[in-house]
Amino acid sequence: MFTKKTADSNSVYSAEGSCSTCSTASSRPAKDSPPEVLRSGKRTEALRVTCLGKRPKVLRAACLDKHPNVGLAFVFRYAAIGLALLLACLCALSLMYPQSTYAVQGSDPLTVTVEVEGFQGSLPTLIEGSDFTKGQAIQADPRYMVDSQGNQPLASLIEEKESQGFQLAWKTDAGDNFDWFTTPITQSTTVKGSFVEADYIVRVSFNDEKTEDIEVAVPKGSSFEEAYGKTLSTPSKQGYTFIRWVNSSDNSTFDFSAPVEASTTIYALYSISEPDQVVTVDADFDVPETASGKCYIGATWSVHPAQFSISGFTGELEGCSGTGSCSLPSAAAPSYTWADYSATLVSVDVNADIVTYDVTITPPGAASPNGPRNSLGLIGYQTVYFQAKVQKNFGGYLELKKVSKNPSLSEGNNTYSLEGAIFGVYDKNGNRVAQLQTDENGESQRSPLLPVGTYTIKEEQAPAGFANTADKSIPIHAGSVTQSTISNIPQSCLIDLALQKVDAETKASSPLGSATLGGAQFQVSYYDRYLTVPQLVQNTLTAFMDGEEAQSNQLSIPQSWDNPVRSWIFETDEEGKIHFSKNYFVEGDDFYYDHEGSIVLPLGTVEIKEIKAPEGYLPVENTFVVSLNESGTEPHIENWEVIEISEQVKRGDLAFSKTRQGSMERLASVPFRITSKTTGESHVLVTDENGMASTESSWTPHSQNTNKGTSADDGIWFGQDALGTQAPVDDNLSALPYDTYTVEELPCSANEGMVPVAFEITISRDKTTLDLGTVDNKPYTPEIKGEIDKRQTLFKANGLFTYTIDYRSTSSTWADEFTTTDFLTCSKEDQAHLEALTTPISSGDYDGKMNVWYQTNMTNTPAQEEIQDAENNEQRESETTEQVQESESAQESGTAIVQESESAQESETAIAQESGTANAQESESTQGNETAIAQENETANACSTNPYNPDNPNNERMYNFENWRLWSQDLPTQESTTLFVEDLQLKEGEYITALAFEHGRVEEGFGTLSQEGGQWDRRERYENNDTLENAFDSTELSSWNNETCSQVLDALYQEKTVYAPAVLFMKATDEMLQSEDIELWNDARIDIYRNLELHDEDKDSVVQTTVQYPTDTTDNPIEKLLTTLPKTEDLGFGIVVSLIAIGTLAGAIVVSIKIRNGKSQR
Repeated sequence: MFTKKTADSNSVYSAEGSCSTCSTASSRPAKDSPPEVLRSGKRTEALRVTCLGKRPKVLRAACLDKHPNVGLAFVFRYAAIGLALLLACLCALSLMYPQSTYAVQGSDPLTVTVEVEGFQGSLPTLIEGSDFTKGQAIQADPRYMVDSQGNQPLASLIEEKESQGFQLAWKTDAGDNFDWFTTPITQSTTVKGSFVEADYIVRVSFNDEKTEDIEVAVPKGSSFEEAYGKTLSTPSKQGYTFIRWVNSSDNSTFDFSAPVEASTTIYALYSISEPDQVVTVDADFDVPETASGKCYIGATWSVHPAQFSISGFTGELEGCSGTGSCSLPSAAAPSYTWADYSATLVSVDVNADIVTYDVTITPPGAASPNGPRNSLGLIGYQTVYFQAKVQKNFGGYLELKKVSKNPSLSEGNNTYSLEGAIFGVYDKNGNRVAQLQTDENGESQRSPLLPVGTYTIKEEQAPAGFANTADKSIPIHAGSVTQSTISNIPQSCLIDLALQKVDAETKASSPLGSATLGGAQFQVSYYDRYLTVPQLVQNTLTAFMDGEEAQSNQLSIPQSWDNPVRSWIFETDEEGKIHFSKNYFVEGDDFYYDHEGSIVLPLGTVEIKEIKAPEGYLPVENTFVVSLNESGTEPHIENWEVIEISEQVKRGDLAFSKTRQGSMERLASVPFRITSKTTGESHVLVTDENGMASTESSWTPHSQNTNKGTSADDGIWFGQDALGTQAPVDDNLSALPYDTYTVEELPCSANEGMVPVAFEITISRDKTTLDLGTVDNKPYTPEIKGEIDKRQTLFKANGLFTYTIDYRSTSSTWADEFTTTDFLTCSKEDQAHLEALTTPISSGDYDGKMNVWYQTNMTNTPAQEEIQDAENNEQRESETTEQVQESESAQESGTAIVQESESAQESETAIAQESGTANAQESESTQGNETAIAQENETANACSTNPYNPDNPNNERMYNFENWRLWSQDLPTQESTTLFVEDLQLKEGEYITALAFEHGRVEEGFGTLSQEGGQWDRRERYENNDTLENAFDSTELSSWNNETCSQVLDALYQEKTVYAPAVLFMKATDEMLQSEDIELWNDARIDIYRNLELHDEDKDSVVQTTVQYPTDTTDNPIEKLLTTLPKTEDLGFGIVVSLIAIGTLAGAIVVSIKIRNGKSQR
């Protein structure tokens, strides 16, 4: 039978009459248990029901059935002890979670199992009663759970996923969305967290007191601009200047165009730019220690710790925004809610205008550090920590103290006083914000509170005897009294530029000729008194009587005055200036100095006079007097005006007569250029009909056709200084200023053929004519020279090829004749023949006409061609010798070459015999043409139309055209003409072996190629891209005729030109086409003559070959030849070496060809 005690007796049950061996222990708490254990009767009843409802029945049945067994009694005893321990644990849980013991008697508690995608650890299972109440939300979030070690198990996983653009979303096992703070628990369930792609949230705070914050969802990989659709405009705030958009997560400048990588808050950062537009505060009285109000919690992100977008502060923190962080771990993160804040002052930085507060933000439903809590952590929301920095416009005060800046001038002088100075205080916008006035001690009262900034202090009224002080900028610092000393300055005369000497003619500070305004010396005398009114009146009356205004150079020092107090001697610089400084000081007394250490003159009177004139100028007789009177309000009076002193330069003239050397012949109309060596001014003086010339105005007035320089009736005048300033023409002065001049005779018809004279003169005396006497000349011997250049196409299988010839005169004058000769070496050797040619287009030919000559294999070789052949053979033999020497290292190959050479010698003998027979047969027919050729040579002379030359009065031709035949006469040089060999009707077996282009007089710059552009000065003119090969493809042609030649010319000259080379159209013989390693040589030269005495020449060669030599290697035969060819200006030794090289090369090629021919015959 059981008895029941009441709840007042702690509701303890006992079993009456039970077995003594297994009686159950009492479940009543001990009397000394903590009072909170018993504080809930309902909780105690629940425990009683839970602990004693079922298990006592089981124990009781077991005891009745098995009490005879003593061991079983021990089982019941230990079971009772275990039950007691279980009851103790439940009691402890009821102490920890007194509100969570809601289990319903007779039912199993609900459970919530938590799973997170990608999390490998274990998470607690939430149990009804201990972790939540059935029908209510759990009120805790696993994301912020803290384990027993103080770690947040899910933090690293969540933050990693957030950085990848994912956020944690919760769903029940039934697939429904789940929220830990709003979803009620009505049945056991499993809540699964999975990571879903989510937008980043960017909150923008404008902080401009007029624009609402905006919050923009930015997709992963997108920029703010892409998500928002436009760029934010620059915000503005009265009194502030926008600095930048700040990313509060790391204080960096936010880039609106860059992809967003995390949620954040950005805010506009400003600085105070107009303090007068912002409320001014006193740092000692206007900054509260604490503050409170409302703020807005926006988006939240991250976990460890949680981050929050904070903005919208009211009260003292208005205008602040940024990112806050969790200050209560394990509680859930609040978001998108208004919250209360409390702030505590941390620091006041008056220099930076920043007040810093530590802020605690408490959202609705915030958790308490002391609980309640469940297995996930504190129940409720986290509180947020935020550090707010508030901009303030701190102010300060100003006091002024006035002193004398130069006591040596003001102390003991009753005209000076420190009392009564009035100062206006102006802000940066020019607003007068305060007025300060000094007392007898020079001290002012304190100003009202002024915003921090820089103020301008203007002395609006100076005390007696002092000049107003210059405006002074004074910074007002926050929280302090700025004391500034302002010095009053006794007035004085600060002289920078004391005087300026100028040229009397140009009125400029630049001298004429080589004269100088520097080096003049002036004495400056100071008197410590003023000119009295009667003295000034007397000076004015004197000037009036003279019809002039009273000027400084008309005042004079009264004779009654004693010696000056101080005097100094100064010297002008090169610009004719005297600055009142030590740099210009020569000798004298000590200087006066102002408060800044500058040299000044006290108030009084100053006299200035020149005691030494500068070089090239006449001395000045006048003196200058200046009165320095008290005036104005500035430290330095403005009485001093720069004294301008005019100086007259010395001028002279020159005269001479012009004659021919060795005779008394007077040369009229000869121009002479006179040039100033100092300024470069240059004019022409022309001799008269008697060969006389003079610059004097009495000879020809300067003002008559001034500097026209075309005849002796033109006046001449030099008046330009180094800066280009021009002096007006004055017939009362001489023409040439003080200077050294070069006099150069200019070429003209009167002095043609003579060397112009040049000399120097110096004008050093005023109004003096320099008579130079007679000026004569020496005869002129000119220098002539020219160049030639040949270019070619590559040899093709059809045997057709072309090459061009350019030539020019490089003389600095004209020449009587210019002849270009092309020796077709390959034709002489019967390797290739000329089929047509196009004459060149040249510029600079006197009469625009030329002759074309030719020779054939049946023409007697003249001496000049023999010389050329010898030079070419010698050059080629030399090259062949080099090739043989290089191959000696290969003995077998060397032996073969020797054998071939011997065979070639045998072939030469046979060829010579055959040639002798053929020549004998042709000799008779050739003699019949010699008479006709001689007649052509006499009548065809390109020099016959030359203008008269006293050194070649009969226009004789120097080039020897003996045994040459005239192909065409008086061809135009301004256009090309194509000539075909077949039109010459040569004999059978006769072919052309040489060509000549004959010009008469050619002018300076004559040539077939422009002298400009450096085309003649480049060695690389033999590169592949400089040949005719790029213009056309000869393989497409079958022969040279009018049509094919025209095609080539059209390709070469795509547009009309004033320059074009001669073009030779060649074809290799069939025998040569069957040979290997073909080398077809053509050699050309030019000869230029003048005055029957002067001669120059130049040579060039081209070669056609089937072997393709790179143009930039030494194996190229053209490059080999270039190293040996002489140049126009080479000395004799160079010519000899070049001739030997060319002959050697030619000989080597001949030997090589004959060796190959010998092989072919065998």
